[in-house]
Formats: sequence, C-alpha cells, structure tokens
Amino acid sequence: MGWHVDAQFPLYSAEGRLKWRMYPGPYGGSYATPWLWVDGRQRGYIYSLWPGYVAQQLLVPTPVNITLSGTYEQSTRAGTIRAVVQNDSSAEITARVSVVITEDSCYYVGPNGDPWHNHVCRDYIPDQNGTIVTIPAGESDTVEQTFSLQSGWNEAKCKLVVYAQSTTMVPADSSYPAFQGAETNVLDLVGVTEPRNPGPAPHLALRVGPNPCRGRAEMAFAVPVGTHYSLEVFGPDGRVAWKQPGVANAAANRVTMPTAAPGVYLCRLVTPVGRTFAKLVVTD
Repeated sequence: MGWHVDAQFPLYSAEGRLKWRMYPGPYGGSYATPWLWVDGRQRGYIYSLWPGYVAQQLLVPTPVNITLSGTYEQSTRAGTIRAVVQNDSSAEITARVSVVITEDSCYYVGPNGDPWHNHVCRDYIPDQNGTIVTIPAGESDTVEQTFSLQSGWNEAKCKLVVYAQSTTMVPADSSYPAFQGAETNVLDLVGVTEPRNPGPAPHLALRVGPNPCRGRAEMAFAVPVGTHYSLEVFGPDGRVAWKQPGVANAAANRVTMPTAAPGVYLCRLVTPVGRTFAKLVVTD
C-alpha cells in the first residue's frame, strides 16, 4: 500500500505516517520519501528496482495463511471484516495483524508528476498498532473489526487489506518481516450475511502444485460438498488471468488451470465462508 505521509498533500494519512514512523529511519535515523518496504524489509528509493524486489519476495514460501470473510452495507457504508490467521508452521508465532482500508485510482498530480495513485492508505482499523496475536503451531486465531468508508471515498475502488507481521525486529536491516497478507474488495462483501454467533471459522486452504511448475498447475482445496466456489488467478500485471466458478462435488477438489506464461501468479479461492490465497511460480 502507499503511505502518503506529508500533511500538505490531499492523500495524506495520519495513521499511515505513524505506521511509517514505527520503522527506524532509513537515512541514518532520518526519514524521506520515496522509500520502499517489501514484506516489512527495506528496499530503498530507486523505483526501477522495486518490481524485482516484489517478484523476488513472492517466491518465498510461507506457512501462514489468512482467510477473510465479512459484511458490507452500502446504505450505511459500514461493515465488518473477519480474518482467520492459520499457523501451519512447526513453531509458535507472535504477529501484529493490521487491517487497512485502501483506495485505487485516486487522482492527484504529485511532486514527481504521477497523476494516478493506487493502493492509497485511507484508514487503519482500529489504528496503526493493529492487534497482537500469539498462535501456537498448527492453530489459528481470529481478528474481527468493524469499519466504515468516508463519503469521499469511492467504494467501488476500496479494498480491505489484512497482513500479519512479525513483532521482532531483524537487526540486519531494522525491519519487521511479514508472515502473510490478504485482501478483498469492499463490494465483494455486499449481501453476505454473517451468523450472530459464528463460532470458529472453517480453515480454508488452497494448495497449488507443482510449485514452481512449467506451464500449468493443479489447485487442490477442501470444502463441503455442494459449496459454491470461485478460483481466480491474477497475473504478474495484477489482472485476472483465469477464473473458474464451480460447485464442489467432493470434499477434496482438484482443478487444473490452463497453461500460463512464465511469471509469478496469485491464486485465490473464494467461498461463502471466506477466501484464501496461494502463490504460484511458472518457469520456462
């Protein structure tokens, strides 16, 4: 996401600035923009290098998964977001779970000449400090927050982003590595009804293999028979490369995606009880 940290500009976020200041200043203790952190790690100010850093980080496997569900009422511009953080590693983790509203396609000609801005940080929920959770190996924890959109924000361009980040600073680059992240369009939550006492959320898992693969891969997931689902694959450019809706005819389901060009892809499983993500690397 983009933190606009100068109060004199229209996309300024006070919470974004406070979050920015939770990291040690990269310039010998001082702060300046632009500056990139990828999964909590410092990656400098040279724009041309940023895509490579992101692509490299996407290749790193993680044993942590985040499943999102929630509601949104357009008449009140308010809703709830529920994130289930699953720790499939062999060790306990402590994480800061941050919930953020972002907005795309914001027009403002900045000092660098850029007129359009995406992933603009609009609001941290409840604030930039997030929620600290400690999750034993093989278990999960749930973070649930209410949210609302201001009248000037375009709800069709707003997303809810959730990420779990280590609370332990890495001395090598004074950063806080991220375990996992997930996002959903706010309007995808319209018409969803949450039970009054939902209890433990089901654990959704999407497995993609072989990974890395050449050309095509198989997606495996487990949902109850009769569950409506949608499998979506986003290409390196962020656009939907492939999408397939369906109804589960078995407890364990396997779907083979079409042949894909080399690159790093984001795979998403969407069901009525939530959504989950997986990364896929396609090689030559």
